[in-house]
Amino acid sequence: MKGWMARVGIALVLLGSGLVVARAGVNELLRLWIPSSLEFCGEPVPLDRADVKERLDLELVVVLGDPVSAALWFKRAPRYLPAVEAALEAEGLPQDLKYIAVIESNLRPEAVSSAGAVGAWQFVRATGRLYGLQSRKGCDDRRDWEKSTRAALAHLRDLREAFGSWPLALAAYNAGRRRVADAMESQGEASFYDLRLPRETERYVFRAMAAKLILEHPDRYGIELEGARTWSAWDTRKVTLRVDRRRLPVEAVARAAGLGFRRLVELNPWIVGTELGKGSYQVTVPAAEAPKFADRLARWEAEHPEPRRIYHRVRRGDTLTAIARRYGITVGQICEWNGINRRSTIYPGQTLVLLLTD
Repeated sequence: MKGWMARVGIALVLLGSGLVVARAGVNELLRLWIPSSLEFCGEPVPLDRADVKERLDLELVVVLGDPVSAALWFKRAPRYLPAVEAALEAEGLPQDLKYIAVIESNLRPEAVSSAGAVGAWQFVRATGRLYGLQSRKGCDDRRDWEKSTRAALAHLRDLREAFGSWPLALAAYNAGRRRVADAMESQGEASFYDLRLPRETERYVFRAMAAKLILEHPDRYGIELEGARTWSAWDTRKVTLRVDRRRLPVEAVARAAGLGFRRLVELNPWIVGTELGKGSYQVTVPAAEAPKFADRLARWEAEHPEPRRIYHRVRRGDTLTAIARRYGITVGQICEWNGINRRSTIYPGQTLVLLLTD
């Protein structure tokens, strides 16, 4: 271990003084390395301008002053970034765009913001729909690494074409296309570096640059990766799941994959809730379990036939208890199937949906 992080650790062990640790950290944060020149997405960052250099310096201090996020970046990067890098190469886009996923979510596909943005690339529902990310029963594409990455790259490409520069495209990704366009028009500026935008957006672009510097030059910041516990990629395969019944319990999918419920959702963060609706899905499973998936699922479906749906028309004198007794089901099931509660009033002529197992 070497560099400023090592010195902080030594101070903790040998001196046990918060004050000494704070001094060591502050001394190093005051001297963080910034290169003499920097490109982001192939475009030069004007570090010869003092204000631009200070804005980058600020984000480096913020990240490394509380280094939990940076530590998690290094841990998660081997698992998640290779797929993003491959997608960027396939689309002919700059590799630096992968740092957007880093700063948006700390590479967490299940991340949810207070504003309702979801997934590694933090799509709100409306923007996600514009780029083909659907939300349906049991499934949210915004949490799907591959689908959300393709959508994010398409969105970023569109923004780059609209604004003519990557810093402006990143700003629009964060604040919205309209806000950036309006600011450019009202302020008469065409460069991101001269544009006054919401502080969060201004910092967002520089935070992406800081992530690039830290992840590409860890030694410059005293980060020693030799012997570090990082999280490797999982050995997995995709299998096709076709749900023909009205709904399929996620529990059944987990069993077919040879997994527990939590582990299945960890591999497939797009799964939300406990049931999948009709449709076709690509499910990620351990490579060793993939050949067994279809047979296991077929056995489960044979053992759990889908209930028959019938419609009961309420007659005078009917009660939920009497109906449940007649069909050999429970009042709770009737309520669940019909979106009512035990205290609900039923009336003659009303139709209730019942799901019966032979």
